Amino acid sequence: MDQARRFPLLLSAGIISFAAACRGDPDEVAIKMTPVQEIAAKLPPEVGDAAEKWLTGYPDKDLKAFLAFSPAALEQEVMQDLSHEPPAAEFVLGQMAREPASTDLLVLKAVVRDDFWVDVPGVAAGLQKLAEGTPDPDLMLAFLEAERKIEIRQIRKTLTQRIAEARQKGDAAALKTLAAADERWVITERGATIPGYMRRVPPVFSIMPADKSIRLVGMGDFGSGTQAQRDVASAIVRMGKEEPFNFGLTFGDNFYEVGMTSPEDPRWRDWWEKLYGPLGVTFYPSLGNHEWYADDGAAAEITYRSPTWFFPAPYYTFTAGPVQFFAVDTTEISEAEVLWLDKAIADSKSRWKVVYGHHPIFAPERKKSGEYLQYMQARLWPLLKGRVDAYLCGHQHAMAHMEAVDGVHFFMSGGGGGALNKVAAKAAGVIFAESTFGFLTLDADQASMAIAIFDADGKPFDSEVITK
Repeated sequence: MDQARRFPLLLSAGIISFAAACRGDPDEVAIKMTPVQEIAAKLPPEVGDAAEKWLTGYPDKDLKAFLAFSPAALEQEVMQDLSHEPPAAEFVLGQMAREPASTDLLVLKAVVRDDFWVDVPGVAAGLQKLAEGTPDPDLMLAFLEAERKIEIRQIRKTLTQRIAEARQKGDAAALKTLAAADERWVITERGATIPGYMRRVPPVFSIMPADKSIRLVGMGDFGSGTQAQRDVASAIVRMGKEEPFNFGLTFGDNFYEVGMTSPEDPRWRDWWEKLYGPLGVTFYPSLGNHEWYADDGAAAEITYRSPTWFFPAPYYTFTAGPVQFFAVDTTEISEAEVLWLDKAIADSKSRWKVVYGHHPIFAPERKKSGEYLQYMQARLWPLLKGRVDAYLCGHQHAMAHMEAVDGVHFFMSGGGGGALNKVAAKAAGVIFAESTFGFLTLDADQASMAIAIFDADGKPFDSEVITK
């Protein structure tokens, strides 16, 4: 980038002196530049201007790390970050035709995930134009898939409004009808092929008598086939032989990069049965976002039957000893799921109530990457606060324990084998957080419930004993 082209912007910000600008002194300019301006100077003019205008709120140390990237990698990183900034949306949409396919595919992940894209003027038409203009068949299909999801979300806005009106009026019959429709539209938006009978929630079932104490193991984000997954599985099996578990839970993203292709997928043998079968217990899974990335991913996991795996529906509830467990599907929480969970919690007579799913409600997360936390806090949290004892999750590939809020204790076990994520260990509410592989255990009787986090060697990290 020609530094002289940047001088008006730098001067207006009071960054460098007029004399330095006139001299064109590169050393002084470099010294006085902010990290954002240094990044902008390495980018094409239009992307650099967008970075200076909208790439705000990031810690300087994160921005400085960008400067080690090659120009192409830096542009991709900036475009990806801009795609999460609502004011930059129209620029990003217009710029995509000039970006390589690898960048567009990353941007499209934000387009279909971040809610604000639904209201971007001309977004559906823009995606259609991009699809028509690319010779790359895979990229064309990705543009069309994003367009389909945006259009369905736009249609669903009417349904969401009617649901809110029915809630306000207390019209239970209308709410039930609209909630069932919302469930269908959610599945249609995801593009998954999961028939209605697989979405029917079974009645609450029991796997252990109420007067028995229980011990379980839980892990999330694990099905990668990596050495890390094998290490965690081995530690779980060793611990299970020393102190037997009664059953297990999964916290979603059970298989990468997308869910199973069918109940006959060979990964069932290699990434599941061989690793966790030696425990000799049944797992009760929940769905993560990666299950929904394949047309048949969720359906294949619900259809699969084995002594080690029982998955009756996308969301369901069961009792074991003094605890009632509620498995939830958090990728998008339909109105039907909200109504079911609200009633299931209200009807529970168990001593302890534990909800588990994929996405966290509170997490050791950087503010800029926590959009899904806002969704979970708005959509799921009102159903849980003051009503259940614990929420267990994954999604962030790390292990964490957050402060209790309104009587609910929060544990994250996302280190089952997927590539690790960074954690913000000093974020508000963090008791323990580490980017490492591991798993958790839960022991409960009538008097107490203990939850503990372990590393990939089975060594304890953190624990809490809950009483009431």
